[in-house]
Amino acid sequence: MLKVKPIDTGGITYSPGLQVLRGLAALMIVFLHLGVAEARYGSSGWQYLDGFRVGAAGVDIFFVISGFVMMLVIYNKMISPVLFLKNRLSRIYPNYWIYFLIVVLVWLVQPGWVNSSLSGTPDFLSSFLLFPSSGPPVVSVAWTLEFEIFFYLVFTLFLWVSRQHLAPLLISFFTMLVLLGVIYQPESLLLERLTHPLLLEFSAGILLGRVLISRQIPGAWLAIPVAILLFILYQMGFELTQIIPVGTHLERLANFGIPAVLLVLGFVSLDMKYQIVYPDLFIKIGDASYTLYLSHILIISASGKLYQAFGLNEILSNFVFIVGMLVLCILSALLAYQYLELPLLTYVRKSLKKSSQ
Repeated sequence: MLKVKPIDTGGITYSPGLQVLRGLAALMIVFLHLGVAEARYGSSGWQYLDGFRVGAAGVDIFFVISGFVMMLVIYNKMISPVLFLKNRLSRIYPNYWIYFLIVVLVWLVQPGWVNSSLSGTPDFLSSFLLFPSSGPPVVSVAWTLEFEIFFYLVFTLFLWVSRQHLAPLLISFFTMLVLLGVIYQPESLLLERLTHPLLLEFSAGILLGRVLISRQIPGAWLAIPVAILLFILYQMGFELTQIIPVGTHLERLANFGIPAVLLVLGFVSLDMKYQIVYPDLFIKIGDASYTLYLSHILIISASGKLYQAFGLNEILSNFVFIVGMLVLCILSALLAYQYLELPLLTYVRKSLKKSSQ
């Protein structure tokens, strides 16, 4: 049976390894965008993160974790569908709206600084609500939150139907949606989102949760080195899709989704079998991973412009740039989590609790 050391982050209990994995996933995405910033703001010398493609898999790891954790949430305690949805939306929206408003203010002052690499004008209302739209998102990383919101809505719907058969119902439903998307390949962005193969990563997390809650899988922690090897091979140009014949629609699922599932399986299984003591900093980065995810592009972009404006790119190597930006992103996220995200989440949860009494 799954036994986890309680780590309270907004009312949810995680295994320590899962929390570390959340931090690692966020850092993968940070490194992905640091590679873009290095080319834009760094020196013309050696590009350390040039072609760092595997960082995008951080999103896939987050999605698998989301599916797993939601099963853990309903297993640990009885919770009504309404309260579940309130808790999930309060976890996503208030913190997101802070960075949404910051980006809007920047856009009002200097529109060219916001999502300059994306074409089109942002749809501010859709971005505010995290609803898919044809324009670029105001907060560039928010497209993933649209999937999260949809997942939470579907999860809530099936909580009304059956808790006992929740896992097979959700997995079947998402599989059906993805199959429809593969067959019909809708042109509508909304329908494309609602039938995207990424939904199967939530399903994989649900399946892992359902299995690991009741039993251990012997040797499952060995999935960690296998996943790391797959990521290394991908970065080197050897992709799983060269072995697994899937269409272009399912490429990401094969190359990133499979290693992501293996990592979640491995880290949780490791915690089930051993008392792992992870470095406190790794746990703290995991705690602040949502803030790190939302804030890092703002930090990198603003700092990169200053770095270039002061001519530091002409006298310092890109290695200094990368390390400096990374430290700045982590420190700012840790501070924002402690003094902004946590107090805000506490306030919102208390307000919701009072309003429901």
